[in-house]
Amino acid sequence: MDTQKLPSDDESPETKIIPTEDMNTIQHKISGEKFPEIILELCDFCHWSLICFNRRGIVEKCPDCSRVVSKISMNIDEICSIMYDDKRGITIRFDRKKPMR
Repeated sequence: MDTQKLPSDDESPETKIIPTEDMNTIQHKISGEKFPEIILELCDFCHWSLICFNRRGIVEKCPDCSRVVSKISMNIDEICSIMYDDKRGITIRFDRKKPMR
């Protein structure tokens, strides 16, 4: 008789994925310090954008159209690329850099 355990119907391969720690968490464990906070600011109307490296530089309203801008928090190891297409509009892609070894 085979006693091998079969996965349940609600178990998927994704449940076995262990997320990696971001660089800010690793640095905090090593030295107790954190990297600067990075915030991507983006106007949903005219697509004006800004990357802010601390909260003192936050812009509440778009300098071009005076509308409220969206704020997206990012970690120091995240990469953001913004592409604009006349037909499709704006595409934002986020990726994570591999940590230095």
